[in-house]
Amino acid sequence: MRAGRLARLCVVPALAGIILVANAAPAWAHAVLNSTDPPKDGVAAESPPELSLTYSENVEISFGAVRVYTCAGSRITAGSPRHAPGNGHTVVVSVPKLAPGIYLIVWHVISADSHPVGGTYSLRIGPGPPPTASGCATETTAKSSVTVGALFGVARAGVFIGLALLIGGAVFLLLIAGGTSAARATRRSIWIGWIVLAVSTVAALMLQGPYAAGSGLGDAAKWSVVHDVLQTRFGHVTEVRLLLLVGALVLLAFLGLLDRRRGAPIWWMVTAAVVAIGLAGTPGYAGHAATGDFTIFAVPLDTIHVLAMSVWLGGLVVLVLAAFGGGFSGGLRRALTTFSRIAFWCVVVLVLTGVFASWREVGFVFRGYTSTTYGHLLLIKLGVVVVLVGLAAASRSIVRKHRTAPLEAPDTAIAAIDERTVAGLRRPVAGEVVFGLAVLAITAMLVNAQPARSELAPKLFSGTVSAGTGASAMTINVTIDPARVGLNTIHVYTLTPKGEDLSIRDMSAKLVSTDRSTTVPANLVRAGPNHFLTNGATIPIAGKYQMLVQVLQVLDGRLVDTPGVLNVPIR
Repeated sequence: MRAGRLARLCVVPALAGIILVANAAPAWAHAVLNSTDPPKDGVAAESPPELSLTYSENVEISFGAVRVYTCAGSRITAGSPRHAPGNGHTVVVSVPKLAPGIYLIVWHVISADSHPVGGTYSLRIGPGPPPTASGCATETTAKSSVTVGALFGVARAGVFIGLALLIGGAVFLLLIAGGTSAARATRRSIWIGWIVLAVSTVAALMLQGPYAAGSGLGDAAKWSVVHDVLQTRFGHVTEVRLLLLVGALVLLAFLGLLDRRRGAPIWWMVTAAVVAIGLAGTPGYAGHAATGDFTIFAVPLDTIHVLAMSVWLGGLVVLVLAAFGGGFSGGLRRALTTFSRIAFWCVVVLVLTGVFASWREVGFVFRGYTSTTYGHLLLIKLGVVVVLVGLAAASRSIVRKHRTAPLEAPDTAIAAIDERTVAGLRRPVAGEVVFGLAVLAITAMLVNAQPARSELAPKLFSGTVSAGTGASAMTINVTIDPARVGLNTIHVYTLTPKGEDLSIRDMSAKLVSTDRSTTVPANLVRAGPNHFLTNGATIPIAGKYQMLVQVLQVLDGRLVDTPGVLNVPIR
């Protein structure tokens, strides 16, 4: 199989993977709305001066919005969203005085890993039961155009392809192809990698604005939009990558030295290593690795993962284009043996760093792999990698099988060994390239998918219990936000069995762990005739709790104490 045929074979899975990434890109969310003040899908006794939305991670508001609508679809003029002082998790927006009734709040922000996320929730102002639906308004969050999503997916995939060709090609040139007839083809691959990475980076920078804001492709060329992107984490990481690409451009000007000398100068190798590490670190620092838990380990390990991927897959593509195209002038056996050793250790590094990344983003919970998009993609990637490693093992076996000719052997004997080696390697190496490109496509999809841990994480607790009998019968509705260790907001509403507001005299409540070791008083205060709340319930330990509610009401001139019990999980 000739190099040209192999190259054409690689185009099909690459395009298929890019199309798959592009079609899926706009659909996934990352940051999660943990709590709001006033509470989402709750009741506020009077119109608040501002709305506060708190997320699971830092969010960007350069392209964000918090819009307020009546149930008739009329938009209420609100202020510009801003962060709470010193808190990147919380977004605050001022609102005018709202008349009693139900309102729909539509929000749209950018996750810390550069992906847009949006949603809606309802809020009742004044007396009445909590709203039961959040979709009363006609307008909802904007959606990115299909074209923007597709192009943004292509750009993300292009970043990984460019990194593989640039870094993998440079390592291949330094350790294998330098001074051989394959050096020219290797240099060409490195330059292609630099161009692909540069173009993909600029394209992603321009597309991030309309992608995040849910606008059209025309906004990609607006300087005001690009300027706003540059103020975000994604923009800062892009600036660093472009600076590193300028440094790489200077280093590439010295590639000719590697053809005439056995080794590259020390200063070149040290500088190139720094640039390569920096470039490999940019996808993780703009994505999942820089958010969530254990980032001090996640960012460097993700960088090492990208480096190993680049050296293996990038080197493999260069090997196909250079070696199988007739390079190395009889030294192909040595080149294949050297690359086989490098690829083996790259696989070891990929497996170890991949296990850590899988545990961090999914955990060792079976449901995380079977019931989430991220888990499904990870399983597919694992299956592809297993096949890829199997093909690599077959290639390694073929290389080790053919012995090197003696030093005094004629050129025809050496050429015969090389020919037999190449003949045996064509199919497994072609398969490695195909499945390697599939891994890159799936990796680009994983970058854009919501981690399974956050997808499975329970949201705020909301529960209802029937209490009392006869004239004292009622329904108690409880919301605990965010239902996790630390500070929580608790809302308790009392309703008649028919769902109407039930005015009461007083109320008390407490949370008690199932083993009775922890008790948390709720310290409820009145917020309305049938509404009590607290903003200061501090829960010290995760686990299963019972919330014990005591409702005091007046019936026929006498006080009646009605208890209610709800089971509450605290994470």
